[in-house]
Amino acid sequence: MTNLYEGYSAEEIFNALGAKPLNTKKNILEYIDQVRKLAKDGLAEEQVKAVYEWIEAQIEAMGNEIKINTMVYLKNELRTKLGKFAAVSKGEENAFVRFYKQTFANQVKTKEYTYALMDLSRLNEASVLETLKTINTYCLRNKLSAKEKEDIMPMIKRIVDTQNLRLVNQVRSMEGIRKNFRIKIVEVNKRLVIQNV
Repeated sequence: MTNLYEGYSAEEIFNALGAKPLNTKKNILEYIDQVRKLAKDGLAEEQVKAVYEWIEAQIEAMGNEIKINTMVYLKNELRTKLGKFAAVSKGEENAFVRFYKQTFANQVKTKEYTYALMDLSRLNEASVLETLKTINTYCLRNKLSAKEKEDIMPMIKRIVDTQNLRLVNQVRSMEGIRKNFRIKIVEVNKRLVIQNV
């Protein structure tokens, strides 16, 4: 397994692959599959993470041209197919995982619980929300470190990305998280987005 693209940025990898412009649902899905294959063939984890973020930015850029459902679908596909490759490095425990373990400490450990410890992209929204509630309670009395915020923010973003008002409103009401992250969730162009305050 050799990395033919060593040292390449996300955009350079895209150009080297000669992929079609990421401006349609079909092209994005094809490119996600191409990158997934590259990741399995030895593309460095940092590069996959960079490509993941780059593809996500391309999806965001299409925000005004595509339906919200399409955007949610594309982000879910990206998370499903590349989420585990873009996972945090194996050093320090991910702060979200730590809170997740606390949240479900007294419950029967299901398959989903075990899988989530290895790959957070496999968590369902209900479990993400429950964990965010635990984090919110913690945030009412404590400050999170920059690293903890970095680990938790993608999960807040994930709930907002569902564009499901019932779920998003639960996060909106989490004062501890709002204050610790200095964020608010607002509607822009009929889409719910996170803004820094």
